[in-house]
Amino acid sequence: MIDINKLEKIKKNFFQGSKEYTKNQPDFFLPHKYKPLSPSIINKFMEDFKFSLINEERLLIYIHLPFCFSECVFCNTFPYKTNKKQQEIYFKSILKEIEFYSQTGLFENREVQSIYFGGGTPTTFSNDNLKAILDKIHDSIDVVNGASITTEAHPLTLKDENRIRGLAEIGINRVSIGCQTFDSKILKICNRTHSIEEIKKIITTLNDLNILNNIDMMTGLPGQTIASLERDMEILEDIKPKAVEYIRHEIVNPIAIDIYKKNPELIVKDDDLFQMVYMMQSWMQKQGYEQNGYYENKDFWEYRYHWLKETPIIAFGSRARSYSKTISYDNHEGIEVYSKLINKKVLPIGRYIPLSKNNQMYRCLFLNLQFKKGLSLSSFKQRFNEDALIVFKEMLKLLKSFDCIQITENYISLTEAGAFFVEDVCDFIMDYTLKLESKDLKRNPHSLGSTLSRL
Repeated sequence: MIDINKLEKIKKNFFQGSKEYTKNQPDFFLPHKYKPLSPSIINKFMEDFKFSLINEERLLIYIHLPFCFSECVFCNTFPYKTNKKQQEIYFKSILKEIEFYSQTGLFENREVQSIYFGGGTPTTFSNDNLKAILDKIHDSIDVVNGASITTEAHPLTLKDENRIRGLAEIGINRVSIGCQTFDSKILKICNRTHSIEEIKKIITTLNDLNILNNIDMMTGLPGQTIASLERDMEILEDIKPKAVEYIRHEIVNPIAIDIYKKNPELIVKDDDLFQMVYMMQSWMQKQGYEQNGYYENKDFWEYRYHWLKETPIIAFGSRARSYSKTISYDNHEGIEVYSKLINKKVLPIGRYIPLSKNNQMYRCLFLNLQFKKGLSLSSFKQRFNEDALIVFKEMLKLLKSFDCIQITENYISLTEAGAFFVEDVCDFIMDYTLKLESKDLKRNPHSLGSTLSRL
């Protein structure tokens, strides 16, 4: 059990309550540094991006499929309503975009370490569509033997056992299921419906087919209580998924904001949310599930593991974000603009961020602190020719005073308390970095919701 005084320091100094919390994990985000990218200079930009990958042998591939049956209250990805015609156009655009990248030479002499289908709900697309995308990837670049290939999935799309078998047949070997909670009252508020038995059946089928599985859960949902969270964890113990990821509810969706304004009693009190996060992390640790803050191996989520290792990400689809160690860029958000540019044989990149050396150093710390081992001081010195203890001196002093970090002979890592509240530590690092850029800068949510409204 963590000392109560350490918990109070975190709670008092930088814990993000229900109204303040913004999801910035797993990566470092500097929206004020975005620069628009004109189609006329995209070819030159891609040459610069390829140069940033000159020493990289492996890549991660992300496929964004932003369609869903409906918009859930907790959703911060703002998906499009399922539409066969729109989805077919979008699907064909994805295939063309992958082909365009292949033609740039970016894939030459490289391998794909892991592939991830995110959304939205990727399984609103057929298995044939997903297979065609995977086939196009395999035709364009070598994929390492045994690579992790994950799709996110809505429980409703996995009710048919044959659908799951089909996913296995096309090469999907990991499925992440969005459950969020098993409390029927909360699910109703969130515009979701699934039963415990449905999820249990899905997990059983996935296990029978040797498909790794993860269940996504949330704390801080509208009307959630400590008792309902405890019940959720008891159910998870019975279902026994291979992995569980818990995240906090980020209040940015206008639907959620409207509900909270009409029913403010549904907002989880900050004291209760703090207790929920502590309970959840204690439970995760007891069950042997790895979470951000104490990753040790790639078994639970290989894609995330290599992301934190700064393996470059090449992302396809509207609003998809790609990374190298020195550049980040986004595709255009609207599916119409995205597909229109693809049809004109123009890469649909809308904006980019060149990361300064200082940005790169803070990102390196930000990502490595999400590992149990933490940041290697010798590796940092070798890469940047800088002493991390000097570069981050003042910030580390603050984090150490909050009992969040520990420094050994060769590592900066999170304490147990820091790992339990890793999201808040990461937000603190973001805030500190932004203040170095300008005292007027403020951290915004990673999601589009930041441009709309907040409670």
